[in-house]
Amino acid sequence: MANIAQDQAMGAAKVRLPTILAAWLRRVLIFVPAAVSIWCLNQPGTYRTLLFEGGWTTRFYVVAWIVLTPYLGWLIMATGRLTFSLIKHEPAQRVDEFFVGAATLILAGSGLGFLSLLYPQIVLGLSIALLLWDLRSVWKPQKLAPSFSLLALSLLGLWLLAMVFLDRAVMPDVVSTDVQQLYAPYLAEVARNHSTWLAADNPIFSDFEIGHGNGLHLWLATFLPPHVAQIVSFLYFVGIGAVIFELVRIVLPLQALGWRWQDAAVPIALGLAILGLTWPKTVPSVTPGLHTMEFGKYHLQTAAFFVYFLLVVTRSSQRRDRLAAGICAFAITASYPLYAAFVWLISALGMLTKALQRDRSGLMTGALLGLGAIAGCILAFSINYLYLGIPATNPYSLFRNVASVERFSEFGSLDILDFFVLAQSLEVSDFFSNAGLFAFFKQVKSVLLVAVLLAATTWAVVFADWKLFPDCSDVSKSRTLPNPAGLFIVIAYLASVRLLDMTLNIPSLIRLSVHANALFPLATVAIACWGLLIIRRLTPIWFAGRHAPEVAVLALLIASACTTVWYPWRSFRDDGAIAFASGRPLRQMPRVALDWQRCDELQQSTGSDRILPLNGYRTMVPCYFSPLLTRGKIIHTYESDVARDFRKIAAGSADTAEATLRALGVNLFYVQKENCDFWLNGFSDLFRKDELPKRFTVRTETPDYWLLTWKNGNQPMSPDAEAEISTLRTRSKDIYREAYGVEPFEAIKHGLPSNDKRRDLKALEQLSKCR
Repeated sequence: MANIAQDQAMGAAKVRLPTILAAWLRRVLIFVPAAVSIWCLNQPGTYRTLLFEGGWTTRFYVVAWIVLTPYLGWLIMATGRLTFSLIKHEPAQRVDEFFVGAATLILAGSGLGFLSLLYPQIVLGLSIALLLWDLRSVWKPQKLAPSFSLLALSLLGLWLLAMVFLDRAVMPDVVSTDVQQLYAPYLAEVARNHSTWLAADNPIFSDFEIGHGNGLHLWLATFLPPHVAQIVSFLYFVGIGAVIFELVRIVLPLQALGWRWQDAAVPIALGLAILGLTWPKTVPSVTPGLHTMEFGKYHLQTAAFFVYFLLVVTRSSQRRDRLAAGICAFAITASYPLYAAFVWLISALGMLTKALQRDRSGLMTGALLGLGAIAGCILAFSINYLYLGIPATNPYSLFRNVASVERFSEFGSLDILDFFVLAQSLEVSDFFSNAGLFAFFKQVKSVLLVAVLLAATTWAVVFADWKLFPDCSDVSKSRTLPNPAGLFIVIAYLASVRLLDMTLNIPSLIRLSVHANALFPLATVAIACWGLLIIRRLTPIWFAGRHAPEVAVLALLIASACTTVWYPWRSFRDDGAIAFASGRPLRQMPRVALDWQRCDELQQSTGSDRILPLNGYRTMVPCYFSPLLTRGKIIHTYESDVARDFRKIAAGSADTAEATLRALGVNLFYVQKENCDFWLNGFSDLFRKDELPKRFTVRTETPDYWLLTWKNGNQPMSPDAEAEISTLRTRSKDIYREAYGVEPFEAIKHGLPSNDKRRDLKALEQLSKCR
């Protein structure tokens, strides 16, 4: 009997073994495309080839991101499902899984960074294990009734996403100066150090402040190039569309308008989501739409979470909403503490409406949203203060008095930040704008007029539909009046954000509030729909037609198509996205004006020697922290070991400055011809006219620049070079004085009072060409 049992067991094992092997083979094959894409994207020299050569490397680069991006979205969703299964043990909507997954990865990536454990082996291993766990679940797509309008809107949405993906996500952002010198370098530095903490020889403190809490970006940048930040922004862009889709179904009272309108809810929600993603500018100083935001930054992550918080406090609260509110608010404010102001605004609106409705569960969700924001804010401020010595550098005037000079001096110089504040404050005419207040009320009036016009037009269509195609089957049914709380929250939030960015002249606030553009179509259509609902309550017979909802969907399709063609398509065409995908190098793209050839030329001619630029700050942006160059080769103005010694170099005597620079191994100095854009170090006494011939000689002169080095022996300096450099430096001071009425550098160096009366800021345009 024992032998028989053993034979049966062995037979069963032989049967199961091929099945198990086949199952694991299928799982392995699922990850092969992702593995090949990761290998392709991490090939050495890829960035140089994308810039200068293009060709098949660029084509494979584009295909690799097309293949890999769905895997990254799957990773975020799988993380959300795991979080819900571990904490709440209940299923959630896909939009909740995405944002909770993103929040979990933000916290996990930041935690591994603080522990110095951001190694590709660890991060990739955890990611693969998570995806293998998620393969056990079977996702069943929601079945929808097919219709021409739904199909057309779906194709339009896919076209929109494809254009934005190729234009803003796949093509590396080599236009934004901030992305190249603040955002991408920190992701590369974290991947190099396997930690969020800064290396002593590369104290990029500003990058640390804005980047150390963005754990999702840090997680992915561990095994992918820094360009992955643009892919993450694209995923958030899609997430914003999904949230608007859900908000439409809550805020618009379509069910109360009749069952035909209720059947059209899905295409209407999809159309408004597309319209929100493509909506043009509503503030003159802001470029149009979410699709034009800088995908290499973290702004779309912030925008997506803000819009998601509106959904959380608007819908009927469930247990999972408390988890989503708490963890997401904590994660987003831990990434940057000043975001807490917007989160508190949404929390207050949610708590107010839920309190009026006597909804304890919803009140708890709003409270957890606010408490999570407070906790994240405290954590971020604490880390910044304990490490950098200052809670935040924006708004600098608020935290300057509590900053630890000794601790911050390990990374940079507070004198340089004082210089920035002085220069930037001189450019701001008034933090509160009365003109902006009038513009706000004018915009409110415009939105209301458009809503009234939309409601009147829709009523005319409804009335004509009732006259021509009557159908009284749905008129006699009494319907309960839907809750207007969602409409109130969306409109109140939109009005608050727009009031702030139109009345306060704070550039960062204006850029952050661009996400509110996506809510304008929803708010306007919602006001119109509630107006129609009032009319229906008074005269329900007028809504007894057959085709009015179809006409509304058709109009929405036309409007969405028009905004898509007028804005994303125009950007897609003007940026040359198809040319890039076909293999054209980045430096030949239409909007690219920076010169990487000079960076490459400096690297080839000087090897590993460090270079300190004295002028041409804006033209040297592509060279700062560039992967084309030796690490730390081009010394940054305010994020470098040279910047730490501001008092010795920029503000010190010529002898002190020379001794300090020599000790730091700085032997080359770049001066661009016909450029008066001198900054801090360029105004040092070391580079006065009488000091130049005593201390320097020209190592290299080209038609575009001089490269100075320390004088060794009796090497004379060219009199022409000496005269021209001194003339440029003097002219630079004259331009600053003409624009500001004071030289900001001299005011900081000697502790002079600033002059709040500006003269002519247009004079600053002369800096780049000295004329």
